[in-house]
Amino acid sequence: MKVSTEAVADSSVITSLVTAEEYSDWAQKKMREHEYVHILDLNYYEVASAIRHKALGKLSGKDATKAFTEAAELMNLYAVHRFSEVIANAMLLALELNITVYDAAFVSLANKLNIRFLTLDIKLAKKLGCTKYSGLIECPSK
Repeated sequence: MKVSTEAVADSSVITSLVTAEEYSDWAQKKMREHEYVHILDLNYYEVASAIRHKALGKLSGKDATKAFTEAAELMNLYAVHRFSEVIANAMLLALELNITVYDAAFVSLANKLNIRFLTLDIKLAKKLGCTKYSGLIECPSK
């Protein structure tokens, strides 16, 4: 059953939808729970990079290309935001929270839109756990 909600999804979630990994089931469930998904334009680069990394160990070149094609088709269905929309705030957040600008960009977008942020990055979730952003993040529990 779909719930009428929106969420921001990072590249770890998108990648897990098209390649089998530990939290793929969690990611699929969470994506079904949200009717409208927002991503950043940098998701395309990051997903391609993550799939390439998997191709070095687990996927053939053909499978990697197929996985990225599927991921791109999914991402084309989502609301794509420009990184430039959040970069200024992301820099401040990255410095304030001692996280990467990449992670801060997704937190910034979710905060700006006042919606949930889906990630498989448990370390990031723990880092945000004691901050005002803790209510934004959804990740699998380990």
